[in-house]
Amino acid sequence: MHSIKYSIPVAILTWWIPFLGGIITGLISGFSERKISHSIASSAIASIIASSLYILVFVKIVKIPILGNLLPVVTIILCSVSTIISIVTAYFISSNIVRFSSEGNSAKIEFYAKNQEEIEEKIKPYENGCGDPQYSFYGEDKVVVTRKCNGFILKYEIEKEGKRYKVSLYLEGA
Repeated sequence: MHSIKYSIPVAILTWWIPFLGGIITGLISGFSERKISHSIASSAIASIIASSLYILVFVKIVKIPILGNLLPVVTIILCSVSTIISIVTAYFISSNIVRFSSEGNSAKIEFYAKNQEEIEEKIKPYENGCGDPQYSFYGEDKVVVTRKCNGFILKYEIEKEGKRYKVSLYLEGA
């Protein structure tokens, strides 16, 4: 959860803008975390801290006589909705993003998929000229598939995370 060091200050700075603060916090958590659960946790923690601060300020410090007792209620509702927006945004971004990194003559691509058909559909462009797959099983929730292709080795790990599958695809020069 390394994004929390960015998402907390950003949440505190942007939380005064109803709903937009939640979207911004969710975007930061979603783009900077590699696991869905870490993204959601980071977003929730930052949102709760910012909401607590703003609720404290608007309930204890700010007094607007025209609004009377309505200001704390509106503040709590807006903070709750912004927290939900932040968590949903973080989940949506982290579950639909494809991450790519390269180093030397190898590349790593990470993505989430709902089922086996979606995994095969996303891996299909890389399988041209590949041999038969070799499967390695590591427990109930992790499978590693290795294929030797024309000029490179295609290896991908499929790991079950909640209701989705996290796929880490490695393309290594032979």
